[in-house]
Amino acid sequence: MKLLTGLTVILVTALIFTSQGEGTNVKQERNTVSTIQLYSSLVQKQDRLDRKYRCIGTKPYLVRKRLATWNWQDKILVPRTRTSYAERKTQRCGYLRWAAHLWASRADASFRSYVDLQDPRNAICHVFGIYCTEALRVSSCESGHSIYAHNGQYLGMFQMGSGERARYGHGNTPLAQAIAAYRYFVASGRDWSPWSCRP
Repeated sequence: MKLLTGLTVILVTALIFTSQGEGTNVKQERNTVSTIQLYSSLVQKQDRLDRKYRCIGTKPYLVRKRLATWNWQDKILVPRTRTSYAERKTQRCGYLRWAAHLWASRADASFRSYVDLQDPRNAICHVFGIYCTEALRVSSCESGHSIYAHNGQYLGMFQMGSGERARYGHGNTPLAQAIAAYRYFVASGRDWSPWSCRP
């Protein structure tokens, strides 16, 4: 900005200087034209610098949003969105801004999915898929969908015993407990015989 202000002062001074005197000769006209051309080229250079500096924070922002997306996707056990790392190959500011916006929207969507899966019903349906309705009935009967339910050695939404928890896993989130129960469900032949509650 200081550069443009200084150039404006130079241009005005040059125009005043060239307009003094009685009439305009060819030399004065050339001076005016060359001053305007110099000013124009410096303004273009300043515009390029402005665009460059406006774009400086875009790459790190893009990388942060991509990592955030992958972090939430890992937590909800969905495959990571693939990338070609195009920001390493291009310097085009418009493209980088578009890519950063795209990854920011993906990060927001992944985070919302993670938050949704904190609800036991959503977590169960996310994991069990086509068996969602049956799994919801079993979980409701076993624990009322509570991740904190316990009955002696049986814990969690699906009231899995210590042996089953050691074999198929356990956790303190609805998603972790639903995954463990699904592993047990698959290992038992996709029926509900291991549970006292049936759909």
